Amino acid sequence: FVNKLIDEIWQYSHYYGDMLFTSLRLHDNEEDYAAILVLFNAMELICKSVRENYNQNFLQDLSDLKNNNILSEEDYDFLASKESGIRGIRNIMTHRNAYQYCLEGTDGKALPFAEPGTWTIVFESYAPRIIQILYEILNNSHWKNER
Repeated sequence: FVNKLIDEIWQYSHYYGDMLFTSLRLHDNEEDYAAILVLFNAMELICKSVRENYNQNFLQDLSDLKNNNILSEEDYDFLASKESGIRGIRNIMTHRNAYQYCLEGTDGKALPFAEPGTWTIVFESYAPRIIQILYEILNNSHWKNER
């Protein structure tokens, strides 16, 4: 299922499709921290490319996509929430020493980012939905009308 979505994204951009396939390959090789970094980078670049604007931050990109009905409110919340969304995890990874922090599991248990297994849980929990959202962003954008 995820590979099929990435194949569609690859039709939009070979570069972004290859980034997403690289992310899956890294995960398959148990390099989940790197897999998540590549996934998040692809996510941000795809959002910027759909907007054709590379000068704003990720939150501004998401807001613009939502305001133009390219991104649903639910997906916006999933990606943009600093407390419980992808943006919060991304910010910890890129702006802070991630090993100081924990992720709260669905069972309420603390999952320390210092543990490699936490990155596996993050990737397996979030990557399929992120890839689905990226596919929907492209499908809802002007790109689908140009194919």
